Amino acid sequence: MAGRSLTLMVGMAIGAVDALAARRDQNNRQPAPALQPVVVGVSGGAIAAAAIALGMTRDQARQIAIDHPEQNVLGTKSFRALLTRRVLYPQARIRELAHAIVGDRTFADFALDPKTFGQQPHQTPSSLLIPVFSAEHGTLLLPRDLPKLSLSDLPVADALVAATRIPGALPAAAGLKDIFDGGCQYRVPHDIFAPHPALVLDLYGPQPYDSRGGLMFPLLHPSLPAIIHRPRPFHDKTLRESTIFAHQPYGAALKAPARTSEELFDTGYDITTTWICSRTDEQLLNIVDSQVLGLPTETAARTIESSRSPDEVVHGHS
Repeated sequence: MAGRSLTLMVGMAIGAVDALAARRDQNNRQPAPALQPVVVGVSGGAIAAAAIALGMTRDQARQIAIDHPEQNVLGTKSFRALLTRRVLYPQARIRELAHAIVGDRTFADFALDPKTFGQQPHQTPSSLLIPVFSAEHGTLLLPRDLPKLSLSDLPVADALVAATRIPGALPAAAGLKDIFDGGCQYRVPHDIFAPHPALVLDLYGPQPYDSRGGLMFPLLHPSLPAIIHRPRPFHDKTLRESTIFAHQPYGAALKAPARTSEELFDTGYDITTTWICSRTDEQLLNIVDSQVLGLPTETAARTIESSRSPDEVVHGHS
């Protein structure tokens, strides 16, 4: 998930999980535990990812979006603060929103295996992965790279503030003054999941394939290097077909929303549920494992095999 249109992205994320769960129930017709995806979120997508990792329902997430409209979360622009403090939105309430979602949880609370209780978060698989950009180390993936920040754990609300800190726009998280938005270097770091199947949610469309805004970073903050290329990897046809695009105008995340929080959330929810409902099981098996769809492994294998062209079968292409 990428993008900083918070309410739209949260709606997309919740809709994706709900639609996949509905498909699983349709195929399985047996009571099943709630889906527990492993989620990575870039920039505002990190907040959406946290909601998914916690298993938040549509009603819960929608109410938080209503209670925290984007204009209140960002606050008022101050060009004086931009010149003196390099912060366009000095009164931003990102942490207030983040805390409404994750509370006082730390990365230790997102461990996938309860048997790892007591281990440090970077030592155990996590349901929530948050890329951030460090002026010293480059792109880091939390919680894996917490030791590079000399941390054993971290309140996730602080990580979300850091992950959404667009240079020159938003203030730093407490104790993380040189940590910035995870999209500074890689706008869509899909390779985090390779070679596993993954569904990507994107605020924009496939283009542009590269963003040059990183050239201005040294002007926005003295600790940042210029980043010439910030790739968006949708040249790859397979990746495009595994991505749900919201098709917002490029740069829309920096503009004031023209719709209410309810409208934005519902729009995002409808985008992903419609996309998933329009796909067959064969198509969805390219982005999720068979158990997510409620299909036995052998059934999924036959489904994939039957969907291949004769040439693919003969030559063993996957």
